[in-house]
Amino acid sequence: MSTKQPVSLQMYDHRGMPVAPLWDRFRNVDLVINAFSAAGTLLERSVVDLHLLEIVDKAACSLLRDQWTDGFPVAAYTELLTTIAALRSLLGYAPTPTAVDVNTWARGVRDASAEASGATRDFHEVRIVEGPHMGVVLGVWGPMEPPAPDALTGPIYRLELPTECGDSKDMEFGTAYYKRLKRPQPRTGQWEYMLDREQPFPAEGSRPRFLPMPDQGGRA
Repeated sequence: MSTKQPVSLQMYDHRGMPVAPLWDRFRNVDLVINAFSAAGTLLERSVVDLHLLEIVDKAACSLLRDQWTDGFPVAAYTELLTTIAALRSLLGYAPTPTAVDVNTWARGVRDASAEASGATRDFHEVRIVEGPHMGVVLGVWGPMEPPAPDALTGPIYRLELPTECGDSKDMEFGTAYYKRLKRPQPRTGQWEYMLDREQPFPAEGSRPRFLPMPDQGGRA
């Protein structure tokens, strides 16, 4: 009797998620198109990749917005991000973040702001009100000394956040530059950030980049 174990043909990406063989991916894309069609969204094969990326963008930004609200069921966004990440892996598309990745990114922004603020610093809740990261709410540190004589103490004056643009076939990376407003929002106490008009604007169609950049161990 043979003791050889059957050889598995299952493929996995660098995060351990299953990847369908190439000959199955075309059929899987058709299944995705049919599923969206049943929900009233008509997609061409060429835009399925981009449409899924846009869903991830909305879910990730909503997660970072609503996790600050007491009692909000963030589980829906968490499960949606996990589902899309698994689906894109099966379709052979570029990886997208799970909720763990999104929260890790937010902690990275927080920790970088703490380092930039010096030894004496305060913690603030901030909101981005335009640009690719619009709606995102973050915890950000700032120095206890104001950046200018006529300014209030608050979070660090500028944020530089990574962006991506395009789909799996042609992904480009960039930076969105934000500058805080002079005063916090009186109703919420949040400090708001707008795009810095003194810096280049993000490319059209840019989304937040929540995964590490390729030169930092990430993958396009």
